[in-house]
Amino acid sequence: MSRPTARPALTALAAVVAAVLPAAPATARAAPACSAAPAPVRPVAEQPWPQQRYAPDRLTPLATGAGVVVAVVDSGVDRRHPQLAGRVLDGADFLDPGGDGTRDCAGHGTGVASIVAAAPRPGVAFRGLAPGVRILPVRVSEQQVVDGRESGRTVGAADFARAIRWAVDHDADVLNLSVVLYADDPAVRSAIAYAVRRNVVVVAAAGNLHDSGDPAPTRPGTTGCSGWARSARTASGHPSRRPARTSTWSRPAVTC
Repeated sequence: MSRPTARPALTALAAVVAAVLPAAPATARAAPACSAAPAPVRPVAEQPWPQQRYAPDRLTPLATGAGVVVAVVDSGVDRRHPQLAGRVLDGADFLDPGGDGTRDCAGHGTGVASIVAAAPRPGVAFRGLAPGVRILPVRVSEQQVVDGRESGRTVGAADFARAIRWAVDHDADVLNLSVVLYADDPAVRSAIAYAVRRNVVVVAAAGNLHDSGDPAPTRPGTTGCSGWARSARTASGHPSRRPARTSTWSRPAVTC
C-alpha cells in the first residue's frame, strides 16, 4: 500500500472525506479470527514505573472517567480482556468492514485501551488511569514492527480520516490515535478539525523515534506530548526506547 498510511505507534499513553460516512452496521459482527493471535503474557506482578509517576490512586478521588467514551482508533480492542470486561462497546472495523472493532491481531489497541481504562484486579499491579471509561474500538490496522520492519495490513489515510469521523459521530468524547502518518494529509487534517469543532478531545501520537530530532504535532489546535517507556516493555507488551517526555501546546487536542 502506498504511503501515507496509518500504523500503531509504541507510546506509553496514547493523535474531510467528501462522501458521507456509512452508518454503523445494523448488526455488528466480530471479524474472523486472527491468523496469528498475540501470544499470551503473564500478569504484571510489580507496579510499572509509569504508574509510579502518574499515581492512579491519587487520580481516583478526582476522576475515574465515569460517563466518558474514549474511541481507541488502533488495531482493535479485545473485549475478553478481564480488566476491560463490560466496558468495550461495539465499534467499527475499517480494515475488515463488517466487524465491530473487537478483533485485535496485534495486541496494540488492547494495550492502549488498558492504559486508559483497565480496572483494578487482585494480583495484578497494573491498572488504567480512568477505569470508569467506556471504550469504543475502531480498528484501522494490524501492523506491527518486527525486527525493525513493518509487517501487517493498515488502512490508507482516507479510511483513517473516515474512522475518525465515524468515532466522532458515534458519541466519542475522546479520540485516542496511537498511530503515525508519514505525511500530512488533507482528509485527516479535516477530520481532526471536525472532531475539534464537535468539542472532542484528541489524543494523538507524535511518534517514538528521535533520529531526526524530537517529533512535534502539526495539527492546528493541538496539545502535544510524546511518551516512551524505559527500556523494557510497556504495559501493552511493546518494546520501547526512552523515558517519557512531554511538550505542551494548546487545547483541546492532545498528542501522545
